[in-house]
Amino acid sequence: MKKVSIKNIKLFEVLDENAEVYYGGWQEWYGAWWKRMSGCGPTTVSNIISYVNRSRTDAENEPAPLSKCDFQELMEDVWKFVTPGMQGIPSTAALKKGVLAYIASKQLDILPEELDIPKKKIYRPEFTNLLAFLGESINNDVPVAFLSLDKGEEELLDTWHWVTVLSLRYEEDGSAAFADVADEGKLLHVDLKKWFDTTKIGGGFVRFVKR
Repeated sequence: MKKVSIKNIKLFEVLDENAEVYYGGWQEWYGAWWKRMSGCGPTTVSNIISYVNRSRTDAENEPAPLSKCDFQELMEDVWKFVTPGMQGIPSTAALKKGVLAYIASKQLDILPEELDIPKKKIYRPEFTNLLAFLGESINNDVPVAFLSLDKGEEELLDTWHWVTVLSLRYEEDGSAAFADVADEGKLLHVDLKKWFDTTKIGGGFVRFVKR
């Protein structure tokens, strides 16, 4: 199997007040209950922004985990732009719109690109095209936002939920693929091919291209 991964998983680590290490953020860290209920999208964007920023400043050193307090500040800042509605952030277009506003405000030299997985299988891209889309981003050391509108038969994923893809292990012919994703501050090893084949509604992916 071929494997691609972000270069330094330690740049993804977040340390809480009890010295517990998380991988990325958790929407439960938002203060308001409605943010905790619908905050998976902005949390995922915070994961990616944090990693991109840290990889540019801390990549050559042995990085210490980011504090939970600092990560919460980033989450709240991202929320101002990547703001869920009544249905959360139910599409790649909705996430991309918020990300573009955040990028413009912060003058960041990254650009979001989306790949949708439609409900009807006839309109879905080839699975190998999805692998190429993910692989290009991860190989360039940028995690990818993953929207699962329906988890299908992959029990480690949730429905109507955003997670962050950090690595990918796959057969080049598309016969199998597994992804390590960050969700709720944990690393999960999910069967991406199973999700793609069995999801009833689909979802999509948003990658952040360095310009």
